[in-house]
Amino acid sequence: MVGNVPWRGGQVALGMMLILVAVFPVVGISIGMGKLAGEFEEAVGAWGSSHLMGFAILAAVWSVGLKPYGAPLSSLGLTVPAIPGREPILLTLGALGASLLATALYVWIVNLSWIVNLSWSHILLPPDIPPDIVFPGLGAIFTFQALALWTPFTEEIFFRGFIFAGLAPRWGVARAVVASALFFSLFHLSLGLIVPIFITGLLLAWLYQRTGSLWPPIVAHAGQNSLAIVLTTYGL
Repeated sequence: MVGNVPWRGGQVALGMMLILVAVFPVVGISIGMGKLAGEFEEAVGAWGSSHLMGFAILAAVWSVGLKPYGAPLSSLGLTVPAIPGREPILLTLGALGASLLATALYVWIVNLSWIVNLSWSHILLPPDIPPDIVFPGLGAIFTFQALALWTPFTEEIFFRGFIFAGLAPRWGVARAVVASALFFSLFHLSLGLIVPIFITGLLLAWLYQRTGSLWPPIVAHAGQNSLAIVLTTYGL
């Protein structure tokens, strides 16, 4: 149900290269921002990294996918769902629930392998989120804005609205779903996140394809990140 966009695999590859190049200055600037912030180093670094990478993503998508073809924002899926009624809401909740369940099941399996003395299995566990990335008190609103709103919005534009939609016309929907999910998981640069985020990426791409709108994947992604922030804030 995703519309036919004007960009293709070559533009997708170029967009990914631009983001890879952007990673190094983004990390460097974010670390510098954190150092200047003193006691809030981790929180400021995470906030800065989220925003800088998000702006880099939007710049890459605009310069490679939208501007050359005069394509509107709606080509990225920023439209109302193509299916009526409550179905988009139910599908969004279903995708979110399936993603959380898959992550929990993955952690359980890895922990089980550790119990049976596979001593290396701990490296396959998703890393703990450092509690210091959350600003204290009401400042947590800024962390929430960055990691639960801005990051899902920009990442969904890139991985589903740009990469998945750009690959689907020639690769076919199934292969584009898998490829975009794989890129999504590798983007997070953690061995312990590859499998659970790959599964999440599959679900989010399916949700986009099913609803014809990027808003349901954005909401599902935001829901998962919000839960992670809440659990981190309260030490759960």
